[in-house]
Amino acid sequence: MADVKTEYPERFYASYDTSFPEPHPILGWYDTWGLSSTANVPPASSMVAISAEDWNNISFRACAGKAVQAGKIIDYTPTSENTPSS
Repeated sequence: MADVKTEYPERFYASYDTSFPEPHPILGWYDTWGLSSTANVPPASSMVAISAEDWNNISFRACAGKAVQAGKIIDYTPTSENTPSS
């Protein structure tokens, strides 16, 4: 197994759904260095890195209200046309 800090040079990441037009809904938040396995974590190159300050801000990582646009996490209110169906 490769070193997690090599595969994920930043510790904190957000994954997002590229099957929808921008802004892309966020699908998950990862503390990659704290995981026992990264087998089910997307590659770092397909996620957005997050600062420790943002990671530690619980409201920043709220279940809703954030999306990815132009490679940056933005405040966001979903609409019916860009909300993933379950």
